[in-house]
Amino acid sequence: MSRSGKWLLIFGIIAIVSAVAFGFTVAAFGVTDGNYNINIPGTGIKVIDGISIGGIPMGNAEILFREGQTNVRYDFEQYKEYTGSFDAADFTDIKLSLASCKANVICTDTDKVDIVYKTGSRAVNFTAELNNGVLALEEKMNVGWSLFGSAKSSELTLTIPETLYNSLDINLASGKVYSQKIKADDFRANVASGSVELGIAAEDIDINIASGSTLLTNCGEDKADKITIQVASGKVELNGYGAEKTAANIASGSVLLNGISGKVNGELASGKLTMVYSEWNDDLDIQLLSGTADVTLPAGSGANASLKRLSGSMSIDLDGNSQKLNSTISGVTVGGSNVHNINGDVASGSIRIHN
Repeated sequence: MSRSGKWLLIFGIIAIVSAVAFGFTVAAFGVTDGNYNINIPGTGIKVIDGISIGGIPMGNAEILFREGQTNVRYDFEQYKEYTGSFDAADFTDIKLSLASCKANVICTDTDKVDIVYKTGSRAVNFTAELNNGVLALEEKMNVGWSLFGSAKSSELTLTIPETLYNSLDINLASGKVYSQKIKADDFRANVASGSVELGIAAEDIDINIASGSTLLTNCGEDKADKITIQVASGKVELNGYGAEKTAANIASGSVLLNGISGKVNGELASGKLTMVYSEWNDDLDIQLLSGTADVTLPAGSGANASLKRLSGSMSIDLDGNSQKLNSTISGVTVGGSNVHNINGDVASGSIRIHN
């Protein structure tokens, strides 16, 4: 026998043994809840609907046996849908914990909560619970899902009454949460690598980003009381909140605060902080290791600037008056009559203040 013939024989034996082993595996573990439709001539297709092997749900499986061939292909597909509803009077807080889902939160004129969750993946499991006034929706990864294929997309549509909630808490691994309009006293977001895009009115905003992104736009008329932002390497953009107190801590990501006011404290390692003030009514403190800060103030604003530095700098250009600080100095007044303190602590970064 030729060398190529030997290799063909070996591969043929391996394929046959694998196919037989699969049959014994199914027989050993047990196939349950299966409906069989066998049509070998022509198509050679064996369809098993809704099976589970060894207690593990497999969804719908299509197993193809080609006549005259030893190769076998296994295609597993599953589509799950969860629908549920709750009385809106039974909760005041919302908690979303999502693994890889695309979620849309719709606030409308209704007195109940409607939940529709769809997935084409065996990798995830979804639960919805109402307990002690908290509506908790959770999507999490099943253990060992990678044995049967990669995750497919999941979608969540949450329809809730248009009212003021005590809190909205979002924990996101790699999915996306979107809403045009929602109101809550407290808003918290923990984002690993996904994205949050909300039109939200909130008094207290707390954002923690690893490498994802968060875009928030104030959909209400009132200002926020307090904003706290922590960014590792992600991106945050806030529009129109004008909080009384804002604190941003950035490792290597970027933060844009548009339409802010009040007292602001920014700490940057190597990231970028951009601030556009709607009102200049309190002090600004910025600490830079090697990052950059760009601050836009309204016309008529003035700064009483102080700089503590190693090798960084602060440049000020307000109402036609310019000053560049390249050394440790305090009490430099520049600009218009509406004066507040700007304190810079710069290692090797730069701060730019302008109209």
